[in-house]
Amino acid sequence: MNLNDSHGAWKFTPTKWHSIADKDKFARHYIKFVQARCPFEKFHEWFYSRLMHMFMHIAHYNRFAFHAIWCDAPEKRLALLHHHREYACAGDPEWTWSDVERTLQAWIAESGILREYEFEAAVTRHQTTLAVAKAALNELTDEDVSRLVQERSAPVLSVNGNGETAARANVSPRGEQQALFQI
Repeated sequence: MNLNDSHGAWKFTPTKWHSIADKDKFARHYIKFVQARCPFEKFHEWFYSRLMHMFMHIAHYNRFAFHAIWCDAPEKRLALLHHHREYACAGDPEWTWSDVERTLQAWIAESGILREYEFEAAVTRHQTTLAVAKAALNELTDEDVSRLVQERSAPVLSVNGNGETAARANVSPRGEQQALFQI
């Protein structure tokens, strides 16, 4: 399912208050919004007013708070998509927007967008971890850093099944660990 699907392929049902075109407009905007990584510029008041009544989103004071809670960082956007994908849609499409919710859940599952969001969140976590580690190392004295590097390079003592202690070579740092010890 993609953005170019015809109106008939989505099979939305009008409600007493909203047309098929209203539901279609929302679904298409949702997809564009998510693909653009949920920018506030695309988080229009009409869009927020509908979204806050879907997927069991409640208790948000306004569009700014909703965006801050769900959209302003990769981890939050990932949580938003997980929440939408896992939500148990309920209600009759003649009275609710459950048909739109189900359509968007199918799009989330089929589009690959969730994998993209997972990757972006993982990269952000990695960058944050490195920044925190670098900041922590900058707070240490040169002697403390030197001692940490020596401890990292020292042989590890292990106890075998007979209770004997044996030294084994420590595994060298890999990836981000290697970068930290080169600081």
